[in-house]
Amino acid sequence: MESDSPNPQQSGDSAPIPSGSNERDIASRRNRLMRITQRTIDTDESGRSSSSSSNSSFDAMEDNNNEVDGRVDRDDFSAHHSPSQQQQHGLNAEELPEDEAARLFENYIRERESAATEIYNTELPTEHAYLGKMERVEGVDYLEPGKTYRLPIYSHHSIVYPGEIVPLMLNDSTLYSGRSNDSSDGLKFGLVFQNQYRDGGRVYGVTCQVYERGAEGLSALMKTVAQQRFYIVRQSQERRADVKILPEIVLPDPLISTCSNAMVRYAHSSRKDRLSTFKRLLTQTTVWPQFVYDQYDTKEVMAKVERFLSSLNITSVQTDKVKLSFWLARNIPLTEEYRKMIFCTDSVLRRMLIINKALDHMWYFICKRCESEIANYDDMFAMSKQGVQTSYCNPAGYVHDTLTVHKTKENSTLPVERPSTNFSWFPGYSWQIIVCANCRQHLGWKFVAEKKNVLPKSFYGLSGTNITVKSHGDLKKTEGEFDLTARTASNEEQLDYEELSEFDSSTDEEMY
Repeated sequence: MESDSPNPQQSGDSAPIPSGSNERDIASRRNRLMRITQRTIDTDESGRSSSSSSNSSFDAMEDNNNEVDGRVDRDDFSAHHSPSQQQQHGLNAEELPEDEAARLFENYIRERESAATEIYNTELPTEHAYLGKMERVEGVDYLEPGKTYRLPIYSHHSIVYPGEIVPLMLNDSTLYSGRSNDSSDGLKFGLVFQNQYRDGGRVYGVTCQVYERGAEGLSALMKTVAQQRFYIVRQSQERRADVKILPEIVLPDPLISTCSNAMVRYAHSSRKDRLSTFKRLLTQTTVWPQFVYDQYDTKEVMAKVERFLSSLNITSVQTDKVKLSFWLARNIPLTEEYRKMIFCTDSVLRRMLIINKALDHMWYFICKRCESEIANYDDMFAMSKQGVQTSYCNPAGYVHDTLTVHKTKENSTLPVERPSTNFSWFPGYSWQIIVCANCRQHLGWKFVAEKKNVLPKSFYGLSGTNITVKSHGDLKKTEGEFDLTARTASNEEQLDYEELSEFDSSTDEEMY
């Protein structure tokens, strides 16, 4: 036993060095490199602003500081290292390995930059502070799916999905008529998308709940949240219509639904590998093979969604399947055809399958008029907490579905007019109108931060009215895929478009 124990006197220089000594060595060299870098930066800054006499006195002070720092470093290094280690490592930062010195320098610069910058608060755009002071509207009114209700209706130029916040400036005060101030049902109306559905089919829309409103007058200013889908059954007088609320159908997992009550507890395991094993064993007791059930599983699309969200640096989204399906339809690049298809589909699973197909393609944004390429798919980012595409209202009352991108393609856009901060949708940023460099079509705005230390320093907001998407690989619907069974509207479902289109007769100036 005694012969096995090591002899410290015989071990000599081969004795192990404590880990704490290595940590102090690295920390000492890092601090020394930071001091040298800081002195270099300070010397350069002071040298540009000081006179020659002050430079000479500063050099004298710097030499004195170097001597003091050198003594401190030597004392600290000597206290924790042997003479052989001191000779091996050296006492000057310039003798550090080149790759280690470069790494420490990059880390130091990154720390200084992060400390000097301010990340923009994405909560600010969702408040729509540019609309001014507004009062809260209490009450929430949820309508039962499958039933018919009579609601005030207004037309809108684009599709609005449930869950979106939509600021509106309606040139009509009849919305408040017939409602008492102490009503607990809230204030609700319908937005219909008559420009999207003029093919003889149903006229679809979405109910909007008002949660803030401005003073009553000729123009009704309000903030609303879209809630439930509907289609119009019949049109009545005074801008009102009978609408039928559409259901949101969430089907259970077809494979798990075949389980007995005694086995279903294994289907809700938090471990993915255990759940996959359970499903594989379960398919052996069914008529169909596992790949048939996989076609109705959202596991694949959720994996693609996670990759999509990580590319946009979005960490929090809706967990409810119904809300998530609408959020994705709003925030991923989709053609108008597929946007309509998702809105009209009652089945959440079918919506997710459409989104799954779209995520297989790489998209880019083009001008609707001349089809010039404007921005890439990977340039999107979320400037608002709601996502990459959000609705904003301009001073004329026109609502823009605005997509935020880091940059546009080189020479694809041209700025016009002067930058302004009035009515800015993003507080702290000035905006400037941009047009297509090829056809001069209005495309959106360029936003520039007023403060130098705010990130992002600039970005672009593209108007969904004047841009569309195109895939590098054609995204074509195969025969019978996602068939929504086109139908002809009955006489009761016909809508007076001329009456509703009064609010869509905006001039070019109002659209900007």
